Amino acid sequence: MKRYCIKIFIVCAILLGTSELANAACTQTLSPGAALASAISSAAAGSTICLNSGNYGTVMLGSFTKSPPVIVQSVTAQGASMGLTAQNGANGVTFDSINFSSGGATISNSSTKNITIKNSAFGTSQLVIVTTNFNNNNILIDHNTFGAYNSTGYEGRLTITWGAGAPGPTPSGVTVTNNTFGPGGCSDGIQIGAKSVMIGPGNVFTGMVQGSCSAHVDAIQGYGQGSTSINGNYFTGNTINIGFYDGGSSETITNNVFGPPATVAQNIQLGGVVGMTLAHNTFRNTIVAYGSKAGNSPNSGWIIQNNVLVNSDLIASGDQPGCGANCIVRYNLVDAQSSIAPTGTNIVSGTPTFVGGNPPTTWAGYQLAGSSLGSKAGNDGQDMGANYFVGSTSGTQAPVAPTNLKVQ
Repeated sequence: MKRYCIKIFIVCAILLGTSELANAACTQTLSPGAALASAISSAAAGSTICLNSGNYGTVMLGSFTKSPPVIVQSVTAQGASMGLTAQNGANGVTFDSINFSSGGATISNSSTKNITIKNSAFGTSQLVIVTTNFNNNNILIDHNTFGAYNSTGYEGRLTITWGAGAPGPTPSGVTVTNNTFGPGGCSDGIQIGAKSVMIGPGNVFTGMVQGSCSAHVDAIQGYGQGSTSINGNYFTGNTINIGFYDGGSSETITNNVFGPPATVAQNIQLGGVVGMTLAHNTFRNTIVAYGSKAGNSPNSGWIIQNNVLVNSDLIASGDQPGCGANCIVRYNLVDAQSSIAPTGTNIVSGTPTFVGGNPPTTWAGYQLAGSSLGSKAGNDGQDMGANYFVGSTSGTQAPVAPTNLKVQ
């Protein structure tokens, strides 16, 4: 009998997954009106503070170090709401299933480390991370929703900035995975002005349309960024998917699916970038324009390879058009309605076959069928186009977000 009960528990755990069983047992439970910041500061490392539903005001974290981190979580999914300010050296805290819609959140100060915000909602509020003097500070933003925010200062629903002198000499240590940005709103999804920000895998950018307001409405905009990784994300229904208008260095854009945009426009604009890897992306109905503004450094040191273009164009544009000196273009699959300039070498001409039909209607549907042109035809032996898909049971999956962040 005991053996039978153990089996039932294991089966239930597998079926339920993380939705119920991932929450840690409550060390203490608080209600609105409690001094939450003090409770976090005085809590034992590794303990869990559970919050009954209601508004906890603006929580301003002081200086502390917790290893393993203290977990702060809602008793009922996103039932606890608050604004958050972590700028005084808070080190080691995870916020799980919190509603930040009423106050947003700010993370700053070089000694503020090992902060995770996950499974939470920002609604029409904003998350700002000021990375001045950060050095791999372990900030993880995972499985959150960012809604129709209207910009009133920083332009991103999620803004990650070094500040003056961006992007700064040291890596930020900010990772953004499995979040949803949009639809609607009058702001960028993410604005980056820091070094070594990792965007993906698993983010969805949807329904962010330029033209309804004066602010930028780019899914991702770079402004003083460097060594950015945009890997394994899904873009659909946006006007501008990525706007690196003003330079960058050592940038990587890989394994993304760029579905149909909101309008016919230059949906990806990349200028003044010294060192770019644009590889294993799938573009549908998308125009990628590369070239620099007058007065900016020209693009140089690019590798464009293993991409799939369906009714899409990679074009040279701008005052200093093209991908510049030492540009390598090779092993791209281009259908009859698409073009790429320069054409490069080892081009594959023809129409790919996606597992989700033509056209696919889901992220997972953009995986190449095993019999498709471009299947296992990349110069690395992988499928041409993206090799990361959410919802796929057979496609290659990129690494999931880390769950074992440690105090430095």
